[in-house]
Amino acid sequence: DTLSYGVHLSIMGVKVVAIPKTMDNDVPGTDYCIGFSTCVTPTISMTNSLRTAAGSHERIMVLEVFGRYAGFTAMLPTMAGAANRCVIPEFEFDLDHLTEILVEDRRNNPSNYSILLVSEGAKYIGAEMQFQDAERDAFGHAKLGGIGKIVGDAIKTRTPKFNNGKRINIIEQKLGYLTRCGDPDAVDSIVPMAYGNLALDLIIKGVHGRLVVLKNGRYDNLPIEVVTSSNKVVDVTKHYNTDRLRPFYHSFEMLPQFIMT
Repeated sequence: DTLSYGVHLSIMGVKVVAIPKTMDNDVPGTDYCIGFSTCVTPTISMTNSLRTAAGSHERIMVLEVFGRYAGFTAMLPTMAGAANRCVIPEFEFDLDHLTEILVEDRRNNPSNYSILLVSEGAKYIGAEMQFQDAERDAFGHAKLGGIGKIVGDAIKTRTPKFNNGKRINIIEQKLGYLTRCGDPDAVDSIVPMAYGNLALDLIIKGVHGRLVVLKNGRYDNLPIEVVTSSNKVVDVTKHYNTDRLRPFYHSFEMLPQFIMT
């Protein structure tokens, strides 16, 4: 939203040089936005830490993570092995099918647990986005939250159907702001330094109306209008297995550093 307003200012004649910054990594035109790696890193770390609780109690663990319209912050940790499955805003999932898969994952795990990451903007079939309340931010967006608990409760009620009539208890946890705080990791220390220098170079040259980007492993800049030219979301056909509710693991040759961004 900040960048889209930057586009508006640029069109009005204000001299703008923009830097992509959002932990959701959903700014078009760039492979990387400041904050994404520092969000994904603790998501993986905390999920791995919480798995000991899931294993000791032999439960299904449901973790809600950020991601209003794009599921990158759930997809990358799942692909990295932190979770068995993930549900994302780009695909409406079936609760029965999800439960069946998670029960199967738990059954196949010697420690009898399975893990699901839920993007805050995820929706199951027939549902809408879940909001905490009616309050809206400066850009008119209501605050998302609560889908993790709703999905966790729904899974719990359905587990007997796929577990010989026995209910499986759920651990439900919202990671929330724990994944967007603290010191930046290495990527989010190096890339912002480069972005800042790129932006300053453009300003010194008298160039404006540009967005600094990282594309195909190289730093560059593009017209700022690229921000509002399209929506950057997970390409479900290429990257998300809608049957198994997890990322595809195809050939990684010549893909960007973060695979799907």
